[in-house]
Parts: sequence; structure tokens; C-alpha cells
Amino acid sequence: MYREARPQAGWSVDLEATVAGNVRRLREGRGLSQLQLGSDLFRYGFGMNQMTVAELEAGAKPLRLNEVAAIAAYFEVPMESLWQDGPETPNGALDEPLGAAQAAELEQMAADYYTQQRIERLRDK
Repeated sequence: MYREARPQAGWSVDLEATVAGNVRRLREGRGLSQLQLGSDLFRYGFGMNQMTVAELEAGAKPLRLNEVAAIAAYFEVPMESLWQDGPETPNGALDEPLGAAQAAELEQMAADYYTQQRIERLRDK
């Protein structure tokens, strides 16, 4: 049977692979193990074990937007720098720290989300 080819939906850039690579570069650039990163992310409500961080960095673990926000807050980089791919990524924008106000805002966003999720889970019980 003949099937008509379907157009491929999506972005021209694999955003999950880009985020995965950028998280790995940030982690390695700061001398952190996968285990340490996963443990440290508990402060932001998104702790991960070493295997989960490995899957994230391999592009095998889909990320939620709030997890990306927590990772950006942890590394003190703008969230959008995690999905940017290009010559500025390895040594440029990705490595520039956030200002204190931006970092605090990202931390608060992650904490608010985590709190809201817990409230919703408790309501569902």
C-alpha cells in the first residue's frame, strides 16, 4: 500500500539535544559530577539521581520547562542560554552569570512552581 509522506513537524534545531549538551558543558566546566548536580538540584525541587542526569545529558530524558528553569537558576545563567546553540554558547552567553536579581527571580519561579505542584498533589488526594 502506498503512503503519502507526512511532513516532519518540529524545529530545525533539536532543542532537547542542545539543552542536554549545554547542561553537560556547564556541569563539566564547574567540575561537578552528575551525582553532585542531581543532589544539588533538590534545593530547587527537582532533584535527580546520577542516572537521570546521565539520561538528561544524553538527550534521553525529556525536560519540563520548570526543570530547565531550575537548572538555569542553579548555574546562574539565563534560561534561554540553555537552548541556544552557536558560536557564543561554549565561551559566551552560557558562561555569563546572572545578576543577583535575575538569579533570585529564577529561584523564586522554581520554588513557586514546586510549591504549587505540591498543593495540587495534596488536593488530588
